Amino acid sequence: MRSDSSSYDRASWGLKLAAWAGLLFLHFPILIIFIYAFNTEEAAFSFPPQGFTLHWFSVAFARVDVLESIKLSLQIACLSTLIALVLGTLAAAALYRRDFFGKEGISLMLILPIALP
Repeated sequence: MRSDSSSYDRASWGLKLAAWAGLLFLHFPILIIFIYAFNTEEAAFSFPPQGFTLHWFSVAFARVDVLESIKLSLQIACLSTLIALVLGTLAAAALYRRDFFGKEGISLMLILPIALP
């Protein structure tokens, strides 16, 4: 068992900086879109945004096609979650109770990310 104070358990500053830079690179466009969603200007590409409004949300949610799309997305998300839950539970039960060809390989793939430093 490793102690939490060992030096190899902690990432270097360069690795932390690279990870944060990657996260910022991936999330920055989402932040810009989020900011522009509250813009009061009709011209979408004016920077900085001229004001704060919720008008565009009322316009979007007044459209039937947007509401139908949200409803369909939620239905698909619920159905896929239910299917993943059932299949994952059955797979876990099979791994726990039965011996079959490839069980050790599957178990190794599941345990390996936890065991690596």
